[in-house]
Amino acid sequence: MQEEAMNGDGTESDWQGLVSEYLVCKRKLESKKEALLILSKELDTCQQERDQYKLMANQLRERHQSLKKKYRELIANLAQLLRDSQDRNKHLGEEIKELQQRLAEVQGDNKGRPRGQNEMKAGPLLRHG
Repeated sequence: MQEEAMNGDGTESDWQGLVSEYLVCKRKLESKKEALLILSKELDTCQQERDQYKLMANQLRERHQSLKKKYRELIANLAQLLRDSQDRNKHLGEEIKELQQRLAEVQGDNKGRPRGQNEMKAGPLLRHG
């Protein structure tokens, strides 16, 4: 009979051990379940942030491309303005040379004429001076 009592006590203590182990496992499972929910929420937050960063990166990339295009256009316009002003400068230089040549010719013509003719040609401008 003593064996049966021991077996009964042993079975009872085994049972209590199993129940206690079950409760520990149940608490661990609940804890892991809560941790999984927290990690899931963090994952959602990270995914949303990633999507926002991707959107911002795309917007910045588009803005950069737009600014790069405008920069190229501006450089092209400035280069054209420079060529135009150089051409204009060249033409003005040629015009100056031509006018200087004509002035030299006119001055040369005036030196060869007698003084009276020059005064007559100048007319009232020289007489009133």
